[in-house]
Amino acid sequence: MKPVLICPKCGRSEEQVRFIDAFCIDDYPLNIKAPGKEELQRCKRCGRMLFRGEWMAYDEGKIEKHILGKCRGEFAGASYDFGRQVVAFTIRRGDKELKVEKQVPLIVTINMCQRCNQISGGYYQGIVQLRGNRAKVERYAKMIAERLEKVTFISKTEEMDGGIDLYVGSSKAVLAAVTQLGVRALITKKLIGREEGKRLYRTTFAIRL
Repeated sequence: MKPVLICPKCGRSEEQVRFIDAFCIDDYPLNIKAPGKEELQRCKRCGRMLFRGEWMAYDEGKIEKHILGKCRGEFAGASYDFGRQVVAFTIRRGDKELKVEKQVPLIVTINMCQRCNQISGGYYQGIVQLRGNRAKVERYAKMIAERLEKVTFISKTEEMDGGIDLYVGSSKAVLAAVTQLGVRALITKKLIGREEGKRLYRTTFAIRL
């Protein structure tokens, strides 16, 4: 007659509950560690997240990979449930499989990223002044804006007599966009102050179309 396994921890037999090795499935000793919590910052204006020191689009896949990368132990697989805020581990021993969950709260702090702070404060480094034929001005304003919004921000757009002014967060981005479009610009710089010993300039790009 085959001996019946008895769990040394709870005293139940294999006739009452599933076993993994010498322990019942509920009392099997686990060598699994998960982080106690994970903290994240999100911008209340644009919704981006601060991830490894960089503001980027909110991405649950990256967050899950980051959390699972901090887990240690003998498990065959793991996933993170954002709704319940648990890491679900899969443990296999022979033909037996065990599901184990560890609570890992995701603590999200809502604030504003540097870019949105600058936008809300009306910050700009460069001004694009488009003048000339109205149809051309509108067309080029749209083309320049599309390029700029991929790499920086436009804090304000002003309709002016004979043209449009764009107030842009980065003068370098303006220079790149103007160069790509192959338009000529009269460039002037104005010293507006100093920061940590560096001179700060505001650059105007006057474009006649």
